[in-house]
Amino acid sequence: MTREVSTVSPDTTVAEAALLMLSTRHGTLPVVDSGGRLLGVVSKATLVRRLLPEYLEQVGDLYRSGEFEPFRENVETVGMLPVKDVLEAGLPTVTEETPLAEVAALMITRHVRQVPVVREGVLVGIVGMMDIIGQIAWPTPEDNPDG
Repeated sequence: MTREVSTVSPDTTVAEAALLMLSTRHGTLPVVDSGGRLLGVVSKATLVRRLLPEYLEQVGDLYRSGEFEPFRENVETVGMLPVKDVLEAGLPTVTEETPLAEVAALMITRHVRQVPVVREGVLVGIVGMMDIIGQIAWPTPEDNPDG
């Protein structure tokens, strides 16, 4: 589990969240309230989905249209929205006691690459696919230099 997690508040703008994603190279950011309670996540896919459906309704086939101005306008509009307007809520979470096999199964069945770890609703970390790969590479705690 990664304990130091980049997060955003519900009032962070989408543009600010996108900049944080770029600077940290994270594709998903947990959205937490002032007490650290997990409200949901915002992801690259969420942002792109927010832009494309409206645009595709306007022009039909994005690739063949060659007309990208409405997309640019949507980018500017969505960028000003607060993250609370675009976050994904109700995503699966686990606790620190959840067995790694259950976490891996959850990731596969829910098609997610990382799962927030919460204690009484408060975000305490993230388990990602690389954490599971790390357990394959270092199967016992004594062999894993990172614990």
